[in-house]
Amino acid sequence: MRSKDLFSPRYLVCCDWPGGGQSISHQDEALRDELAKHLSLLERQGVLSHWHDRQIAPGSDWAGQIDRHLEQAQIILLLISADFLASDYCYDIELKRAMERHRAGEAVVIPVILRPVDWQVADFSRLQGLPKNIQPVTTWPNQDEAFADIAKGIRQVVEGLQTAAIEALADDESAPPEPALEPAEGQAPQPSSTLVDLEIPEGQVPLSSPFYVERPPIEADCYQAILQPSALIRIKAPRQMGKSSLMARILNHASQHDYRTVGISFQEADGDIFAELTGFLQWFCATLADALGLPDQLDQHWKGPLGSKQKCGNYLYRYILPAINGPFALGLDEVDLVFQYPKIAEDFFALLRAWHEKRNDPLWQHLRLIITHSKEVYVPLKINQSPFNVGLAKDLPEFTPAQVQELATRHGLNLSDNIAPLMQMLGGHPYLVRVALYHLATERLTLNELLAIAPTEEGPYAEHLRRHLQNLEASPDLLQAMQVILQSEEPATVGSKAAFRLQSMGVVKFRQNSVEPLCDLYRIAFRERLIGLQG
Repeated sequence: MRSKDLFSPRYLVCCDWPGGGQSISHQDEALRDELAKHLSLLERQGVLSHWHDRQIAPGSDWAGQIDRHLEQAQIILLLISADFLASDYCYDIELKRAMERHRAGEAVVIPVILRPVDWQVADFSRLQGLPKNIQPVTTWPNQDEAFADIAKGIRQVVEGLQTAAIEALADDESAPPEPALEPAEGQAPQPSSTLVDLEIPEGQVPLSSPFYVERPPIEADCYQAILQPSALIRIKAPRQMGKSSLMARILNHASQHDYRTVGISFQEADGDIFAELTGFLQWFCATLADALGLPDQLDQHWKGPLGSKQKCGNYLYRYILPAINGPFALGLDEVDLVFQYPKIAEDFFALLRAWHEKRNDPLWQHLRLIITHSKEVYVPLKINQSPFNVGLAKDLPEFTPAQVQELATRHGLNLSDNIAPLMQMLGGHPYLVRVALYHLATERLTLNELLAIAPTEEGPYAEHLRRHLQNLEASPDLLQAMQVILQSEEPATVGSKAAFRLQSMGVVKFRQNSVEPLCDLYRIAFRERLIGLQG
């Protein structure tokens, strides 16, 4: 059984494209779009991903794209109407191949009857269709009920496929194992016979990705906390440790409980937004309204002699929260950028704390906050005006050896005894580990080759290392502290501020009150470049 079968969402294709440069009928297109809305929860939950012809870019080989997706799909929906049956491409090409894959057990074909048409003698007539009683969607008194029934039926099919995959895996595991050759020490771990679909390890890990590894009990604690009135969750970790990926999953969990959710990254703000507090808070309010699909009402709510912080609070309290009329989870990603503007940071973070403190107000209780940051908070915030000393705090740790082994398995790799040398070089840093596993799984490097070139300009971490070196060289205090650490064979003692800043960068870790390089990657690369020592 392939890892993909257990961890990937079911891939669903809608067949309704007439082909030959023709367009789907407007009525069928509207019905298909409505169906997509009802399937959106399944996509958010990572149950399935779906594709249809509107996702074909202009100028693309549409026939080739349709064929490719039709061959990859695990579930194929036939969107049945008179237009579908009248289309030579739909009936003679799409339907023919779909039924071939269905009979071979490679995919599940589901007819979805959109509009009344005589289809009972068609090739697919023996298949169980949707919605209930095969009643065409357009004949239902309430079409939302029809689409909800279709979504429920598709979920049941997906659950059946997952159950079958698990049972097949159990059967495989119960069979006598075939003798396997262990990789020789230092050699490349062998990919499994069937390689999973790999992802380039960069940016946020998609919700549907099989390569997100949970770090218990962090996810469970956050999922529970976000459902509490006036929740505030703080996630702290260096860059590329998984903060944004975790925040996305918390927001997704909230959306599954009928919360409205918005994620804001301060990287999206223009530089001049941070010039003064009023402009920053107006940008913040406008961004919220835009993300929620609400009209901009800054003109109505930003009048009079009240201060900007009060006007911002009133905008949420008198407009945003009443418009939502229910729980609202707001994720603020990479707030470190705000730290660079001390005056704005002082007022903005005090405002967040004030909103959190209004938890006796039923309307303010609807606001749930998630804050991610990398750095220690050096902005001079009063203890009762800081959001960084209240709520649920989570520091993301490195992966454990068991978690690295699990991630390797999801890459189709059998690491066996090679976990130790890999983690000696990279620690349990999620990004560093994923880059290594990607190169091993694609057979671009053997393990020996990876370990040899990892700290060098030839290796896959060259750009990552250069960014850290530039940051160190830009700060004389940090550079000096790092040089002290690199020259010591034991954990070294440096000033607490420098130690915490280096930890926030992700290049060192604490051993009681002392620090040492996070892993050999940084120890070897930085020794050679910063103090001229080899190894």
